[in-house]
Amino acid sequence: MIDTPLLRQLVRSGKAGSLIAKGIDGGFVLVMREGLDEQLLEAQRGHARKFRRLESVANYLKGLGATTFSVELDRWSENSLDM
Repeated sequence: MIDTPLLRQLVRSGKAGSLIAKGIDGGFVLVMREGLDEQLLEAQRGHARKFRRLESVANYLKGLGATTFSVELDRWSENSLDM
């Protein structure tokens, strides 16, 4: 897992891997992919951070200084998240 301060540092230094919003039931999780390695964005309580809307992912990444990310919708559905 990767936390926000580390992701911010990697984005600002240009060393972040590919940023991917992966669809899940009811929303998205954010993944940083470097080669075959993937790290999920961690929430404050230690689990994967979940976003309900794609716009939320975009706003979060824009706030970190990221300008691009990709989206994987293969597991996405509109069911509500249990957060």
